[in-house]
Amino acid sequence: MSYRHLMKNQYNDINNLTNLLGSMVNSYRLLIGGANELNNISEAKKGDVKEAVKRADNLGEIIDEIIKTLDDCSGAYVKYCKLKKNYIDDKTIKDNILTEIDYDLQFNNSERDEDEDED
Repeated sequence: MSYRHLMKNQYNDINNLTNLLGSMVNSYRLLIGGANELNNISEAKKGDVKEAVKRADNLGEIIDEIIKTLDDCSGAYVKYCKLKKNYIDDKTIKDNILTEIDYDLQFNNSERDEDEDED
């Protein structure tokens, strides 16, 4: 498997984890809101409210694990992106400088050729 293919897979994994995190955070918000609404109902049993908070808390632990996993997984991908950017910058700068030097040399040479032709 090529390095590029590996990094593409890493990106896809990070993207999937990010989407999963977003879905879970939305569910967590709904669970918290539901527990709050249940708590505001006077006829609600205290045990039901505690159970709703426990469900939200369990999901919160899963969210924490996903965040830790993203921290662990994204480091290598971020380094890859930085290396790729540095490579592109170096290559672009070097190529542009060399191209400009070539143009200058050609221009100077063409001016000399014209000067010699006039003499």
